[in-house]
Amino acid sequence: MAANLVGRLLRNWNSYTIPCMRELLLLCLLAVSTFAQSGNLGLFTNSDDVGAPLLKGSAEYDPATKQYKITGTGTDIWGKADQFHYLWRQISGDFSVTATAKFLTDGIDHRKAVIMLRQTPDADSPFIHLVIHGNGMPGVQFRNVKSDNTNTVDLPIEGPGVWHMKLMRQGSTITVWIARDDGLMRELGHTQNQLGSPVLVGLGVSSHSQTALNTVQFSDVNIEQLAPPAPAPAASK
Repeated sequence: MAANLVGRLLRNWNSYTIPCMRELLLLCLLAVSTFAQSGNLGLFTNSDDVGAPLLKGSAEYDPATKQYKITGTGTDIWGKADQFHYLWRQISGDFSVTATAKFLTDGIDHRKAVIMLRQTPDADSPFIHLVIHGNGMPGVQFRNVKSDNTNTVDLPIEGPGVWHMKLMRQGSTITVWIARDDGLMRELGHTQNQLGSPVLVGLGVSSHSQTALNTVQFSDVNIEQLAPPAPAPAASK
């Protein structure tokens, strides 16, 4: 009888502990996965594939050089919905973002490296970005309304190179600058945009292909919070 009782106790113990151990192991694996995705991303907090591209993108940050290496895939950042890899953080108010972009992989002329402001990580979210294409064509592209078409202002193709980029938001005004290689930064212009606050500010990469990866190195990355503009002086009486 004692032997039978011990046997029943062992069976009951195993039936209870084995599922618990499995759950504990699963929780540990999930914790490791979460830590890997939200590790040291420098100035940013999140690294996501937007629009569920077939291939998986990634973002790496080297604290020694303060450089980011972003690999993205996807059809494009264009049309009514986007596919790309996005490294981002949330920010409010007025700010400026600067970065130097260098394509590390060959590919389709219209693969993209961008400084972006985006409302949400949804594929059809409103956004605005300063873009450099793989063939050296700079531009400003934006989607004003969720699921709406993307608009673009493309500038003359200057050829491949290392690109210095700057985007500044002051109120609803977006101003952008670029320079190629050792050239001087020049203002491309400004536009009005109503993304609101907070927004997701970050760096994005798309390969313009479902079957290819595009890797871009971003260096000299800086996000500067700007003081709000001074109020206008009161009218004299």
